[in-house]
Amino acid sequence: MTIVLLQLLVLFAAFSCTSGDSSRPKVLILGGGLAGLRVGQVLQQNGVRDFLILEADNKLGGRFLSYCLPDVPACVSDINVEPSLPSPHPIRELFDKCNIAYAPEALATQKAVDDSGNDVSAELNLTSQRLDRTYYDLFLNWKPEEDDMNVQGAYSLYGWHPRTTVELALDVFYTDLLLAAKPSELSMHVYHNIMSASFDLFDGSIYLYNVRNSLNGNQDLVDCLTKSFLDETDVRVKLNTRVTQIQYSGSGVVVTTSDGKKYEADYTVVTFSLGVLQQETVKFIPSPNYAKRKAINKFRMGYYTFAYSQFPNKIDGSIARSNQEPLHYISVSSHRHVNHFFYEVFETIEEKMNHSQPYNLFLSWIAGDDALRVETQEINRTTEELTEMFQRFFGDSTPQPKVFVSQANTNPLYYGAIPSFPSGATYEDYDKLREPLERVFFAGDAYYMTESFNGATRALYSGNETAIALIKCMNGGSCAMRKYAATQPLQCPTSATSGSGHSLITIVLFTVTTVLVRTSM
Repeated sequence: MTIVLLQLLVLFAAFSCTSGDSSRPKVLILGGGLAGLRVGQVLQQNGVRDFLILEADNKLGGRFLSYCLPDVPACVSDINVEPSLPSPHPIRELFDKCNIAYAPEALATQKAVDDSGNDVSAELNLTSQRLDRTYYDLFLNWKPEEDDMNVQGAYSLYGWHPRTTVELALDVFYTDLLLAAKPSELSMHVYHNIMSASFDLFDGSIYLYNVRNSLNGNQDLVDCLTKSFLDETDVRVKLNTRVTQIQYSGSGVVVTTSDGKKYEADYTVVTFSLGVLQQETVKFIPSPNYAKRKAINKFRMGYYTFAYSQFPNKIDGSIARSNQEPLHYISVSSHRHVNHFFYEVFETIEEKMNHSQPYNLFLSWIAGDDALRVETQEINRTTEELTEMFQRFFGDSTPQPKVFVSQANTNPLYYGAIPSFPSGATYEDYDKLREPLERVFFAGDAYYMTESFNGATRALYSGNETAIALIKCMNGGSCAMRKYAATQPLQCPTSATSGSGHSLITIVLFTVTTVLVRTSM
């Protein structure tokens, strides 16, 4: 009898260690995106296995998932790696541990056409060289300890006053499309820090890489990260579970979901998009103090939309899928909000994966208010607009494509694509944004903004940092997050190689979208 009891106790202990107490886990992780998954991974690596992940969607990954398009045997992913950032770098680390190879994107050429169909590529290239000089002067001479100002004003100090349609287009590409914010809205302090850390600005190197051997793009990375600490049927994950209320105190938290269920825990980590917090679709009891609510609303979620256009056949004027350099097409408009950038999607998986068929697929990258408009209008209207744009580049006989539009900005789980640090927000505001509420901690791309423009990188950094802070708190140490206001801003490199020959527009347009083909068995 004693042996049987001991065996039962061992089984119970093993189950508790693996699954946690679902009625009251030690930690509730709210959101199963990259930040939430990294929090869970770091907790488990440090002996804290008693947690529960609540995810509103029917899958893990959040905004990092691939787009799998109808009638296209492929998934499209936006993945980048930034070797210039300090090691260990979370994205590089994830690629290496998952045995997913990545390689530099080839240098690209650009073709620019205005509203009337005139080729303005030469003007754009000359203008980008002039912006290059302004860019280098600004980054070499900007003193991080100076008072903050918006990026547009900082550029004006060094002679950049965009007036022509081409100049405005470059403005859009370098700020709106890269950081989802107009230069008049963006903080120069943070812009300087992000760009200094993300690029080796002064030798012309571009640190954006293509995935080479992954069948499903970002989904493979999400699955790999998940499997590193969760079983396939792990009871510590609840999908389709949407949080509506968080009640917190110094002794614990009670989370209510849309189906009326309540989950209690000692601590919780909120990894919702900043847009969700701003929309107040999740109620906090008690309501956060004014300083916290002000900080939440002082920052902003920028709008991005990806529109994928698939043609029935290869269209005249586009580049056949081959070893040629990819061509980026730039639609230059007299209206700032309708400047578009698009390019033909190329296969980048190795030959052994049998990808002989071209898919005649283009990606349009749209930012700002125009992105929100494209998401909310009828798809037929978007298709008409894109068809008109393609016809300016490839001729009036260009057929109408099938168009698929991403929905990050209107999705109630996100309410925006990328967070940004606007001019007027201070590091003190940022510290208040990151500050825990009693036993409620926060993690996500909005809470780690000064070392990378890439949201996936920031989410993983933030998840790691928040998990470590939470562990210290649970062990009786300080529950505070580190203070950005108390740290020195990143310094710009002291020397520059100005004769690199790489234009600014080349740096700007290096995205890494790839079509990742599933092989037939």
